[in-house]
Amino acid sequence: MPERRTIQVLDVSADKEDEAVRVLARAFVANPLHVAVFGRDPLTANRTFFRLAMQTFVGEKRIAVDDGTVVGFVHWVPSPRCQLSSVRKLGIAAAMVRGFGVQSTIRVAKWLSVWSKHDPHEPHIHLGPIGVVPEVRGHGIGRLLMEPFCSALDATGAIGYLETDRPENVDFYSKFGFEVAERALVHGVVNHFMRRPSRR
Repeated sequence: MPERRTIQVLDVSADKEDEAVRVLARAFVANPLHVAVFGRDPLTANRTFFRLAMQTFVGEKRIAVDDGTVVGFVHWVPSPRCQLSSVRKLGIAAAMVRGFGVQSTIRVAKWLSVWSKHDPHEPHIHLGPIGVVPEVRGHGIGRLLMEPFCSALDATGAIGYLETDRPENVDFYSKFGFEVAERALVHGVVNHFMRRPSRR
């Protein structure tokens, strides 16, 4: 069990990206939407998914490090850079087909299409993904990863936005001022779209 004093939140360096991908794959392996899209053993597919996603993360990327080991990851980016161009989507889709097949790629495309339609039209800073490896959840690491994001919101007066498919996460994000703005079913899973009003 990590002590809080050992946890550092650092910018992601190039040599830590692979470890961050493995952390995200493990953090999301049991998420209902990921299970619906990738099946009941989605770890390998999640690694492929997040390896490709990491190439599209153009905003702030931070990791939580416990005694040299990456145990958490967070990314946020201002709109409209949170949305991929059509050309970029085609390139990622082709890589997904090679990585985990046509059916899962189609399911991912539907998932991301629904999320894209709910993205706010107003300027905002978009959070996601944020994940902590299962064995160290409940020790404040998620909160440590949220703090720099919320500080960025407060410093700029920006609106915050995120999506989650885990009902228990709604309470977690509510502690940081987020409220559920909308909900939608994606592959039979309820997704919560949450907004944090500007503090200015």
